[in-house]
Amino acid sequence: MKSITNKKYINMIDPTKVDIDQLPKKFCDGAIGAFGKEIFSFSLTSGNNLDSFATTPQVMKSIAIWMNSQIQNYEKQFGEINVTPPQIQSPLQASDLK
Repeated sequence: MKSITNKKYINMIDPTKVDIDQLPKKFCDGAIGAFGKEIFSFSLTSGNNLDSFATTPQVMKSIAIWMNSQIQNYEKQFGEINVTPPQIQSPLQASDLK
């Protein structure tokens, strides 16, 4: 009798066949997350919506390397990104509550 090996193949997307301009997009306005020894958990925020993900430290680091490369290339072309929060005064002031 032949032995049968059950092989599972992961169907991964071939990045050379993806047209990024044709993909649906959400506007991401923030991120939150946490980590443990074997997993990173994070959510990307879009208004009141969250898209949650979990991944390995190795994949998370590869994402960080890719993102940092994208930011460096952006800043070379367009200048440094200012991440200082804008100084916006709230329209509701404590003095208005009297």
